[in-house]
Amino acid sequence: MLRLAALLASLHVASSDDHSCAAGLTMDVYANGASTNPVRVELDGGHCGTMAAFEAAVSRAACGDPAACHVRDGAGRRVRKCSQLSRSSADFGVQPPGVARAYGVRRDMRFVFATEHVGFVRHLPHLGNMTLTTLAERPRLFALDGFMSGDDADQLVADALAIDDDEHKLMQSSTGAKGYHVSSIRTSENAWVKDTATATKLKKKAFKMLGFDSYDEQMADGVQVLRYNNSNGYVAHKDFLSRPADVDARAMEPSLGGANRMATVFLYLTDVAQGGQTVFPKAERPANAAALPGVEARDVDDTIAALRDAMEVQTWEPKLVGQCYSKLAVRPARASAILFYSQRPDGTLDDYATHGGCPVLDGTKWAANLWVWNKAMPFGSSRFGDKGDGKSNDKNPQSVDVTFSTQLDAIEIFWKEVKMGDVEVGVPFNLNSFPGHGFTARRRGRILEEFTVGKHGNAFTVK
Repeated sequence: MLRLAALLASLHVASSDDHSCAAGLTMDVYANGASTNPVRVELDGGHCGTMAAFEAAVSRAACGDPAACHVRDGAGRRVRKCSQLSRSSADFGVQPPGVARAYGVRRDMRFVFATEHVGFVRHLPHLGNMTLTTLAERPRLFALDGFMSGDDADQLVADALAIDDDEHKLMQSSTGAKGYHVSSIRTSENAWVKDTATATKLKKKAFKMLGFDSYDEQMADGVQVLRYNNSNGYVAHKDFLSRPADVDARAMEPSLGGANRMATVFLYLTDVAQGGQTVFPKAERPANAAALPGVEARDVDDTIAALRDAMEVQTWEPKLVGQCYSKLAVRPARASAILFYSQRPDGTLDDYATHGGCPVLDGTKWAANLWVWNKAMPFGSSRFGDKGDGKSNDKNPQSVDVTFSTQLDAIEIFWKEVKMGDVEVGVPFNLNSFPGHGFTARRRGRILEEFTVGKHGNAFTVK
């Protein structure tokens, strides 16, 4: 009897806390990346129980159309049912307290984290102990805690030093999308770490953190490991790229369906005694800078001025030092990281994401850029084994859009043996691919159909 009573008690606890939404759900629906002006939506138990009704309600509220958006929670996780949203909103720290929050993301756009307010700490429970602390709303800038370990930082440095091929080894830093172009406004050294275990792990973690459903190497710009010696720095610049002359004008405009760098995860691999901050000169230093993780709150004092004046510098560097101690800037610290977006939620490019590498005044700084694109790059890159020139031809085709839908139960889409995403009735799955690429539709491991992408893209349906 005691065992039966205990079992019944446990069942009662589970049923009262199973987020089944049998009585319905009240939720606030926000536009992608928004922290204000939600639409209050109330679903009764009947509508709340169906995926189609839930997604249509969120999409209608956020995007004005019942099929225009997919749904995410505050941590960027895909949500398809009321019960999922209820459960995820109850996770500690994924959203401010209160009514469950859903975010409607246009199907041709990527999820973008809401900032809430400067100093807000968002927890990502699906990534262990990782948190994002809002450092600025414009640009959209976050401090990451728990993204990598000290061992990861040390290994990236070791990986960079171990490279010996002429194209990717540590040498004076280059700029641009393709090839090697030495820059007079960047006085660091860089190496391209492509496929080591640590680089691959961190790239995949970045994709998961940013809310991507799967990892795609064509949207990862490698890991650029940097070494800044004493007095080295990088003038203020943007991470999104200008269009090469041989690439179509729309191809690099994300708001028009094109591809560009969407987000930067910047990794600090060592401590630096003085200097070496990442500065955002278009952003004012917040009044509570001293309370924000890593944000520089110090002004130029006699010590900083003496170190600055002792440098053998180019003309842009003294001005940058001044900005590093007056504008929004983040200090380097081993195994810490920041995230900032180069695109707004609607895909337009954000000039406020302009940033610079402050000259190192004392010591050596190791760091790394991890760039993530919203879609596959529209040109070849010699850094990653593609010697293409960016022109569309049989040997180097342009990327195309592919859509998968199903009239059956839920299926999975695979490229080779890599799962790309899930497809459900009424919820198509879109991705960017290349002509000739092959995909399979599977259920419970069994291949249902095989597809080959055509020159102009395809819309595949499993019947």
